[in-house]
Amino acid sequence: MKVDEWIKFFKQHSEKKLFSISDITQLTGIAKSSLSVQLTRLVKAKIIRRAAQTWYENPFSNPSAEEISMVIRYPSYLSMEYALSKHGILSQSAYTLTLITTKLPYTYKTKQTVYEYHQISKSLFWGYQKEGTVLTSEPEKALLDLIYIRHIKNKELNIDGIASLVNDMSINELNLERLEKYSKKFSSTTRETLNQLNILK
Repeated sequence: MKVDEWIKFFKQHSEKKLFSISDITQLTGIAKSSLSVQLTRLVKAKIIRRAAQTWYENPFSNPSAEEISMVIRYPSYLSMEYALSKHGILSQSAYTLTLITTKLPYTYKTKQTVYEYHQISKSLFWGYQKEGTVLTSEPEKALLDLIYIRHIKNKELNIDGIASLVNDMSINELNLERLEKYSKKFSSTTRETLNQLNILK
């Protein structure tokens, strides 16, 4: 396809913000081998942008970083520091998009954004809400994910490090009944950490 035909194609599908190579193959009938070459040329010509390895942005309907985060690792949902900041619980601004996935951990960086994916078991992949195509954890689940991933699983933060983060949070805005209910689905160590932090007693 020529450049003007590609521009027409994306304009005709302006309701769709992100395209995988499979999407474009299905919609155009162009073989994947030829398609990859054409898309690479369009990226170099700055007509379209590559959102991730096999995903491309629609120049007539640009996706947000949150929308892009949903396709880099699927399934995934926004959680931990980013979600707590988004909910207004964590006072610090979160510039890295922190996500939970059932896939292997992964960090993807662009010039504008860092996407950080943390693996969790399927039994703990819940506690999120959907808005459009974006899944975001409830604040109570985001806190539990944070404690579990940073402190218990990966041991990136000791109890003082977690306490320092909690001190920057508006804990009184959390639903403590929901937090206690959700904590029972995590390990006993997670619940003990909440007690140590004087969040649940």
